[in-house]
Amino acid sequence: MNDGFGNLGELFPVSEVKCRIKGCKNLLQISGAQTMHNIAQGHNAKPEQMCEECYSLFLKLADIEVPCAKPGCNGVWTWNRFQQLESRVQGYDGTPPKRFCSKCYSAMQEIEEIERPCRIRGCKNTWVWTRRMQAEANGAAPPARLCEECFQTLKSLHDQELPCRIRGCQNKVQWNRYQQLEYLRSGKKLSHPPARMCDSCRDKLRGLEPREEPCKIQGCEGKWVYSPYEQLEELLRTPEGQEPATPSKMCAECYSFFTSAKDLSLACKNRGCENKWLWTRSMQLGYRLRNKSGRPPSRMCEQCSARLKELSDLEMPCQEKGCTRTWKYSAEEQLRDQLLNRRPPQRRCQSCQDFLSANAPQEIACQRCGQIFSWSTQEQLQHALGTFDKPGLCANCNSQVLAEIRPPEAKPIPGEQKFSIRIPVGGRWNSEMLIRDWPPHVSKDSLQEMEEAEFRVVCVGDDMVHGNDDPSKAWPALLQTRLQARYGRVAVLNSGIKSCSTILGSIRFPRDVTPFAPQLLIFSFNFADVFFRQRSLPRTDEAMAERLAELAEDFQAFAAQLAELPPDCKILAWLPGPVFPQNDANHSTWRENLDPDTWAARYYEACLRQSRRLCSEKGLPVHSAKTLFEAAGSESLKRWLSNWYLPNDIGAGNIANWLDATIVTEKLLPGAGQEE
Repeated sequence: MNDGFGNLGELFPVSEVKCRIKGCKNLLQISGAQTMHNIAQGHNAKPEQMCEECYSLFLKLADIEVPCAKPGCNGVWTWNRFQQLESRVQGYDGTPPKRFCSKCYSAMQEIEEIERPCRIRGCKNTWVWTRRMQAEANGAAPPARLCEECFQTLKSLHDQELPCRIRGCQNKVQWNRYQQLEYLRSGKKLSHPPARMCDSCRDKLRGLEPREEPCKIQGCEGKWVYSPYEQLEELLRTPEGQEPATPSKMCAECYSFFTSAKDLSLACKNRGCENKWLWTRSMQLGYRLRNKSGRPPSRMCEQCSARLKELSDLEMPCQEKGCTRTWKYSAEEQLRDQLLNRRPPQRRCQSCQDFLSANAPQEIACQRCGQIFSWSTQEQLQHALGTFDKPGLCANCNSQVLAEIRPPEAKPIPGEQKFSIRIPVGGRWNSEMLIRDWPPHVSKDSLQEMEEAEFRVVCVGDDMVHGNDDPSKAWPALLQTRLQARYGRVAVLNSGIKSCSTILGSIRFPRDVTPFAPQLLIFSFNFADVFFRQRSLPRTDEAMAERLAELAEDFQAFAAQLAELPPDCKILAWLPGPVFPQNDANHSTWRENLDPDTWAARYYEACLRQSRRLCSEKGLPVHSAKTLFEAAGSESLKRWLSNWYLPNDIGAGNIANWLDATIVTEKLLPGAGQEE
């Protein structure tokens, strides 16, 4: 080579080249001349050659026929010397690798690689089922394998020991890394491992069955399921040799009610008390089982209960004159009356009540005219007590006798004109127990005021006109004060009677209105028409329509009485304020409106609409307290009521103010000198 190139080979230094066999670390020295020769022949300057050691081993090896790796194939493939040499240099023991014969290899090349889902639940990645793996499977189902990401994650995980999930068990549970990997792929964190059961607890659990146990709430017939898990925990807590106790628990229905319920502050059952008592969830649960309607009970607050303990029952005298017996004034009634600032009530003893129940009205013939009239049980009772003589004359004959013995009226002094009231003695009102007596607020003093007044106003109606039991706090008295301050000698007569309906008002009209010749008449019977005549009314729309038709006829009868008034008398129909009727007989929760009587409220509204229409047809002005009350909002108007229907002192004052303004605006007192 040196002869061919001369000294040109010296231009290339000696270089070192790695042995061409993979895995061999030996180096070969290539001289400059040889490098020059390789270049001249068009080869790489650094040829791929074996080292002496590899070449020596190569010469000792021979090609080997190896069976095909595909199951069931009888073909062979050649493992040549070069491949054997590389295998040995790389440290293998000389065992031939698994390869396909040429026929199987050609068939494998026609197979398409398939992506298969990762075997880990929750993982959405895939792994490739290669041609070789499919060929080796020889038609079998693809194996379950990990994707590359899961495989790498699995290598970083280690098996862990977790405490047994059953409380009281000290054993550990093996949590292997495959389970951890699935746990991760489900979106959870290894820092919050799952609750698992040890083998010992699992064996005990297999021998347990769910069983039903009675609810711990007294009176409840429901049951709750004592699960095997709970039984196992109780078994582990129980000392060895003892029988595990069964816990007391609520049934599902009671527990659901208890968890959803809230403690409630309810108004004290005593009217006039503003305090509240706490209805706890436990109390609600027990009460619910005894009362399926779920309506809250009526109960006193702690303050009223303490006051009640300080009171004792009293023996009070019978209200009937001549009776020396007593009736029991209970501590509960005393407390109620104290809260409402009421005086002790007048009441009959049990003996007098029994007398009234055992006797019926008697028919007696008048000794003068022979007319049959009724002798009431009340008069019979008074006769038995020695305070009333048995009547012998009817009401008309009695009036004639009184007229015969009445002294003649004194002749009026010239220049003096004094109005004189003449109230008839007999009339149809005597046959009606509710209205046979004078209105409670009509007294000797009020009659004298009417006789001396220059302007007379009569207020006739039901509970809404009667108002407070104290006459001075009812709105007619407050109206009189305002009118007197404005016009001087004005008298307002409160002729209201509780529970007096329109038809009863027309019956007592000749006694309670006509004799006073008022310059202004204010009337209202809607409340009694609805809430005292509706007790026997079926709760249907048809029955309501029939009753409203009856009330319309009653109004026509009352309107006919208005013709008896002086020609200059003005008339004002007063529609009462809003009410909050309750289903609860105690009416103790009306402010919270927990159980409103919606049907009665609808009936009341229908009655007010009909009254407004009938008054409009008669040309009578209407003053609606309901509209004015509601203008201030529901919460304000409730503060103006003492109970679910009756105005308190503030409400009565508002009514008096509104009526005073209406009288002035509408000029309802003729000749009173209203300002233009």
